[in-house]
Amino acid sequence: MQVHSFDLFDTCITRMHAYPRDLFYDLGLGLAPASASETVRRRFARRFQRARIRAEKLANWLARRAGREHADIQGIYWHLRWFMHLNRPIAEMVQAELALEEASLYPINETIARIRQLRKAGHRILFISDMYIPARWLGPLLERLGVMEPSDGLYVSCDVGSAKYSGRLFEHVLKAEGITGADLVHTGDNAYADISMAQAQGIQAEHFTHAHLTEREVLIAGSRIPRDPAASWQAAFSRRCRFAMRHAHPGETDHPLDGVIFGVIVPFLLAYMLWGLPDARKRGIKRLYFVARDGEVLLKIAQVLNPEGVELRYLYGSRRAWLSPSIAPQDTTWERLLAVAGNASAPKDIAERAGLDSGAQLQLRMLLGMAESLWTQHMGLDEAQAFIGLLANRQDCRALLFQHAEANRKVTLEYLRQERLLDGAWALVDAGWSLNGQAALKRILDTASQDCSSPTGYYIGLVRDHLDESSAGVARAFCNPPGHLLSRRRVIVEHSFLPSTHASTIGYSHGDAQVLPVFGEDARSATERAYAQRLHAAAVVAAEMVADSSAMLNLIQPYATQIMHSAVEFIRYPTAQEATLFAAFRAEADMRQDGEHAQPLCRPLVLPDVWATAGMALSKKLAFRTSAWMWLEGSMALSPWYV
Repeated sequence: MQVHSFDLFDTCITRMHAYPRDLFYDLGLGLAPASASETVRRRFARRFQRARIRAEKLANWLARRAGREHADIQGIYWHLRWFMHLNRPIAEMVQAELALEEASLYPINETIARIRQLRKAGHRILFISDMYIPARWLGPLLERLGVMEPSDGLYVSCDVGSAKYSGRLFEHVLKAEGITGADLVHTGDNAYADISMAQAQGIQAEHFTHAHLTEREVLIAGSRIPRDPAASWQAAFSRRCRFAMRHAHPGETDHPLDGVIFGVIVPFLLAYMLWGLPDARKRGIKRLYFVARDGEVLLKIAQVLNPEGVELRYLYGSRRAWLSPSIAPQDTTWERLLAVAGNASAPKDIAERAGLDSGAQLQLRMLLGMAESLWTQHMGLDEAQAFIGLLANRQDCRALLFQHAEANRKVTLEYLRQERLLDGAWALVDAGWSLNGQAALKRILDTASQDCSSPTGYYIGLVRDHLDESSAGVARAFCNPPGHLLSRRRVIVEHSFLPSTHASTIGYSHGDAQVLPVFGEDARSATERAYAQRLHAAAVVAAEMVADSSAMLNLIQPYATQIMHSAVEFIRYPTAQEATLFAAFRAEADMRQDGEHAQPLCRPLVLPDVWATAGMALSKKLAFRTSAWMWLEGSMALSPWYV
């Protein structure tokens, strides 16, 4: 039989607070006068947190002078009176802290699973902790959490008077258990107290670091005390999601972007769905259509959250799939999508966006008498608009365009009827931005029936110049007002927050029994596809965890402002490592998504890029001619300081 010992905090158990001291702020809120205003309660909580920290330092200093290396919680509260006057008995405040501590704690499943295996194999289990909570209270708490059994040993520094950081607590354990260092294997998270000091006693030590906050979680939590409760909770929530993922997918290696996935993206997507789903139910919407591809991960989250009374469906579509079928004589809104700033805009590009296949393009070029060299030559803004004018107004070109649009519209409407978009109260769920997709869908449906209800959509955000309700229908945005940063940085949002596991929908075709989507080529790398799979799995695990915990579920919406702030901070100030990893992704502003016009999501900038960026901001024509910028802040993170 071998003896195995484990550190407790951040090895066997951890908190729903980013740091232990954050718990004292919440404790202060609980101890504040109930009749006080919110401002007064927060001021009281800040004072209490500082007093509690100072009292612990004083109690430990006095304990060391008396020959003991750690004070207990009662001693700490005895000395609290020197820093803050409270008309409460010490025992009451101690019990309040213990109750809050227990409510914040949860077991780390992978450590608990290992402990159970060791017990089953007949090994003795010990718990060794530098802690101010005595074993008489800590032991029952650990048993309620399923960490400890009565036959296990528990050694706490405040009981023994010796601590791990000096090595003396390990000496005490070896003597009390009647073993040598060679008989003991110790696991803990602190590199000095759990590893170096254990090894100094001849103990085999194993370093457990998975409970340590990631770089992104540290940034979310913030460095100042008191930390915002919402920020502390979000960083701790990210850590808990990471543990849930390791438990649900044992053996999978961590992803280098897990800090962003669990710390920023998953909480944001959960908050978005927990805003949209109740709103849809309240408004009597019977079906929600999650639009491919951005809606794929959102659908998976919604299916786990399982909103009662709302049917959830996946709708294959895209701006490319819906633009050509939406082209009709009675509405010219479709013209704005044929030539967009930053996109390739040769006559060939515009014709392809309009839905003309290679044969129709050749026919159009012959009608216009255009040389093949000019057909593939990029045009400026005025030239592109003139070309679109020819398509829309010259009789022979117009007839060719509408003929192909009608053929595409016929099969598209069959698909939409099949998916029941021509009946009932329904809404789309998508990323958002300009509402070009919703407007195209509205134009298609309007050709089928004037009685068809106008589309409604739930979106992450909208740009300032999004289409109005008369053109696109009703749109509700999670991030307000229009023009929010997330809508201005939609390329990074789509690629990092909403990657899909399948290629883009480019149209529809008849199958054996139904109309099926037609997909384009997936030009993404294996790295990008693996990231999408990781994010989807993480989102499902987190949604399952939230659905099983009313405490977490009830905090996401109140903390939505903090969650959105973290998303903005990630986009504005990515770390160099995050930017380097995302630089391996390729993004394409062109709706065709064929990979031909893709460029890195971010890249190091040089001085000419500075002048190009300034020119794009000042000149609409120059912006039209210049390739679309992808993630500017990510590029800045990779660039020399002078850029």
